[in-house]
Amino acid sequence: MPLRRLAIADVKPFAYAFEAGIGGTMTDIGRTLGSRTIGLLVQTVPPGNRSSRRHRHLFQEEILVVMAGSGLLHHGEEQVPVGPGEAFCYLAGDPEAHAFENTGTEPLVIWAFGNRLPHEVCLYPDQGVAFVEGLGAEVPLDAARRSEWTEDRRKS
Repeated sequence: MPLRRLAIADVKPFAYAFEAGIGGTMTDIGRTLGSRTIGLLVQTVPPGNRSSRRHRHLFQEEILVVMAGSGLLHHGEEQVPVGPGEAFCYLAGDPEAHAFENTGTEPLVIWAFGNRLPHEVCLYPDQGVAFVEGLGAEVPLDAARRSEWTEDRRKS
């Protein structure tokens, strides 16, 4: 088996954006290194931007480590000041939608670790949509309807 090793500085970042004021660059360390199920993205968020839409995952766990810069973590309705050396964990199904905002003057650098799951569903409450990985699409939440075809409902 070959040694899976890389110099992080050699991995080319790519630009990403959800909408105006939400985005920056990402460096995909996990995939580039050859990981199949563990993601590691280095997000670099410029001053005044957010790292992502406020979101929460139904199946994925996230560990988020602030490596440089300063800002706020939007955690549910709270705004928590953050800085280098702080780490945060969101478990699958945690109810608090979250996103970082760079309120400083230097880039905010976040290392984001998470599961890469083909069945992930990510809810974006401010936009009223769910991203469904298996569909590769965002689904409007107001169009969702209850189904009896869930595992829990079929048990009883």
